[in-house]
Amino acid sequence: MRIEKCCPGYISNRKKISALWLLFYVVIAAGIFLAGYFLTHTRANVFTVLAVLLILPAAKRVVNLVVMLPKRSVSKERFHAVEKEAGKAVILTDYVFSSTEKIMHLDFVVIRDGNVMAVAATSKQDIEYMKKYFTDCVHRAASSYHVAFFGTDEQLIKRLAGLEGAEDEDGQKRDEKLAGHLRSFAV
Repeated sequence: MRIEKCCPGYISNRKKISALWLLFYVVIAAGIFLAGYFLTHTRANVFTVLAVLLILPAAKRVVNLVVMLPKRSVSKERFHAVEKEAGKAVILTDYVFSSTEKIMHLDFVVIRDGNVMAVAATSKQDIEYMKKYFTDCVHRAASSYHVAFFGTDEQLIKRLAGLEGAEDEDGQKRDEKLAGHLRSFAV
């Protein structure tokens, strides 16, 4: 079952899928190499070249695993608590994104009424760098949006409860468009 980027369970699902594909590529490459060796009794053959070429997609899966391994998915209970209070807001969860220098992880990104509210994951991250980079990404796509970071889900829920719930259809379309832009940055 494929889980889309920024949906609940994405990180844990991505880890499993990457590990299975990595295992598949390694087993197939080893099988091709051994078949070529037993057929020709030498390593210098076309089968060895094919086996080495199969390692290239395996390397992509290794990189994916290295990026995702220290990250944790948001629990269903946490997601439902935020979803309940968010109303018609756009919710991105398990949001892992990168710059040229760092890989960053947000547990929640909630877009509603011209606000982008985020909760950073509880891992070792440069929070100040992440805030600046994420805010720049949002403002490049939608300069009128206000970006706020929270330390806990409870602070986010309290802020969501304080927002007015009267957003028009055009506002929801703008929120969806910004969410699509942010999804494009997700790993």
